[in-house]
Amino acid sequence: MHWMTAGCEPGFEVSEHGKIPGSWKINRPAGQAWPKYGWGTDFSAFRIAVPESAGFDGRAIYMDADMLVLGDVRELAETPLRKPWKSISSLRTDVSVIDCAYFKDKPWWPTLNWMRPSGSHLPQYREILKRNDCFDTSLPPEWNWCDDQPRSLKGAKLLHYTNVPLQPYHPYPSVQYQPHHSPAWVDIWNQYEQESRAALHA
Repeated sequence: MHWMTAGCEPGFEVSEHGKIPGSWKINRPAGQAWPKYGWGTDFSAFRIAVPESAGFDGRAIYMDADMLVLGDVRELAETPLRKPWKSISSLRTDVSVIDCAYFKDKPWWPTLNWMRPSGSHLPQYREILKRNDCFDTSLPPEWNWCDDQPRSLKGAKLLHYTNVPLQPYHPYPSVQYQPHHSPAWVDIWNQYEQESRAALHA
């Protein structure tokens, strides 16, 4: 497992204008929640760094941070890949299974040294993947079960708390949080958070 935490992990420092040497240019101040310009989050395009960060070797699974995994991740690790980037759609790459070796020595694939100062946004990178026919969109939706609309937990293997104002853990001080439209989503989050905290102090 490798964390790509914006501003905390080496190689994943961020800055608005890219003036900090080696930082990712995100085109808006860091630490904001969906400011409607620049990157959506401080880590939006980090998923594109996965192949090179993995040394262009093997298979990798990318996940956002606002998720709760209920299924067996081995299912993702062993899923057949028809093409090198598997997700539920070309627009929802929040959970991706990636054939890292495929991208080695591809002249159209951006390097980390190019990406960091470029300021390029995730949609631009998705367009590169689409243009080069890289998307396998057969990942079952239960592996990216999003709360952008009311949903039952039934059948979900990964819960994605993607609606920022409804997130039960309130990560952004500037956001006016609201009650989640599905109480069961909050209950299961609280359950696993309490179990995790207890395990840390055991």
